[in-house]
Amino acid sequence: MRGLRNIYNLGMKELRSLLGDKAMLTLIVFAFTVSVYSSATVMPGSLHLAPIAIADMDKSQLSSRIINGFYRPWFLPPELITADEMDAGLDAGRYTFAINIPPDFQRDVLAGRHPEL
Repeated sequence: MRGLRNIYNLGMKELRSLLGDKAMLTLIVFAFTVSVYSSATVMPGSLHLAPIAIADMDKSQLSSRIINGFYRPWFLPPELITADEMDAGLDAGRYTFAINIPPDFQRDVLAGRHPEL
């Protein structure tokens, strides 16, 4: 029982010294209010409804599956464009991402080559 009383007395002593330290009180208030609120309201660190464009030059089953692999809530439905429209759309900010699927993409994948998107 004496140990609990000793812990209580030490805790009260720390609280009294904390009340006298205005800088520490300010830091504690900031850490548990302003900092928590600002962290909760900033932009998220993940994608949310990102606009995406795809230039599908292959028109194969594989490219179709790639196109259908971009789901909500991370991406908006992909907009199918031509390769010529890709740079202009990215520069204008209409798309966050643009993917160019080259001709014969599926054939190259099935042949064991490593085509690039």
